[in-house]
Amino acid sequence: MNSNPAQPLEIAPEERVTLEQLKHRAEAISNLAVGETKRVATDVMEMKAARVALIAVGTIVVVASLAYFLGQRAAQRSAPTSLPL
Repeated sequence: MNSNPAQPLEIAPEERVTLEQLKHRAEAISNLAVGETKRVATDVMEMKAARVALIAVGTIVVVASLAYFLGQRAAQRSAPTSLPL
């Protein structure tokens, strides 16, 4: 490798890259980037869907528990304390 910046870099003929090879590499990198972007986006959407599902289940459990508690409390208030004989 040439360490003098004033002189052009000399490349051996077997190391030269043709325009077709460069286009092919650019397309491969582009395809890889698009594929990875789609994969990451899918993973994020799945994580968001799972998070939304967990929040919905948690909310339903809390609401059902609150309704049960309030129903039991109302039933205790309306029940007579002593039964007539």
